[in-house]
Amino acid sequence: MNKANAWNRIPLEDYEQHMQHENVAQAQLLNDLTKKYLLKHNPESPLFLGISGGNGLEHIDVNKTKIVYGIDVNQSYLDETKKRFGERIKQLVLANADISGAKESFLKADFVWAALIFEYIDIQRGLEFIANNTDEFTRLIITIQSNNGNQSVSQTGVESIKSVKEIFKIVDKDNLQISASMFGFELIGSEENILPNGKSFLTYEFGRGINMPGS
Repeated sequence: MNKANAWNRIPLEDYEQHMQHENVAQAQLLNDLTKKYLLKHNPESPLFLGISGGNGLEHIDVNKTKIVYGIDVNQSYLDETKKRFGERIKQLVLANADISGAKESFLKADFVWAALIFEYIDIQRGLEFIANNTDEFTRLIITIQSNNGNQSVSQTGVESIKSVKEIFKIVDKDNLQISASMFGFELIGSEENILPNGKSFLTYEFGRGINMPGS
């Protein structure tokens, strides 16, 4: 894969240390959100975009889930996810792919978890990939970061994480919603969670082929 991508220059240990830092606390919140939406929708074929080390996979119901997809641009992240969860989640399928440039359809998910992905990829390309790799009835959960006037990458003492500044961008929430609707995903619900450093996570729940909110 593309070794020039900044995410291929950040060791998983560094990324997780940064995300778990008390000034950031993003890993903990993402884990809670993952649990919440998995329990709410009980997907049979969930897809995790930018799966990194598998944060939140412990909430997968292996008795109800037929297949679990995970995609990341960094192969070493996938290797570690396999080590951590491969025995418990026998139906785990991992793929090394850059969704910002992949247009092919090679899987069919009924639930997509896309947390902190669109800050690093083109919105249209990302949604095109999702649309091509989901079934007719799909839930799409997108979490984006709102800096609220704070710097894009918080100071945690982890130097390697600073390299993502070159590709990080703030996602316009209105543009995201309009773009999602163009691919057939309609907004069903949203929530905001404030982080210790003053930033917040905006989580949007979209549905395709599903008429009743909360169904």
